[in-house]
Amino acid sequence: MPLSCWSYTMGFVCLLFGGFIVLRPSDASRALNAFPRSVVSGYVLSAIAWVWAGFAVYMMDIDIINPYKYLLPFVVLGCIPLTWFWMGNLLPCRALGGILTLFPYGLFLVARSHPSSYRRVLVVVAYIAIIKGMIYILYPWKLRQQIVWITARPVLFRAAGVIDALLGILMIALGATVLR
Repeated sequence: MPLSCWSYTMGFVCLLFGGFIVLRPSDASRALNAFPRSVVSGYVLSAIAWVWAGFAVYMMDIDIINPYKYLLPFVVLGCIPLTWFWMGNLLPCRALGGILTLFPYGLFLVARSHPSSYRRVLVVVAYIAIIKGMIYILYPWKLRQQIVWITARPVLFRAAGVIDALLGILMIALGATVLR
């Protein structure tokens, strides 16, 4: 996927999330506060994270894993329900952390060879996502604490939504101009 598509995708996610917070702050606050304990979100996001991780391992060329790649679909299908059973507490937070650590892999491959120095904007956002993802995997209650803290401050919550939407607009603009 070209770097401009990465920029559009990340920008639209930020713009939609920030716009939802700005336009419907009470609904966004309710949804965010319910997210860490949502069973359905945990099941869906963890399944996505495991499939994505299995695909990433399958695409890697590691000598010790290559003879066993045919078993990966079975391992992934086994890990999904085990995760649901053993990590039910704050599972959406952990699964979101897994997705945040997995998505930049493809971005880094494309950004490495792009000539524009503005590619570093996406790389910095991706590194922040990786760090936040690792924190949410290891300490899922940190996401819940952050959500409770920011939603308890309506002005700050809306300001965060505005900043997120502006970041989304910036990434879309970069994708449309210099990252083509």
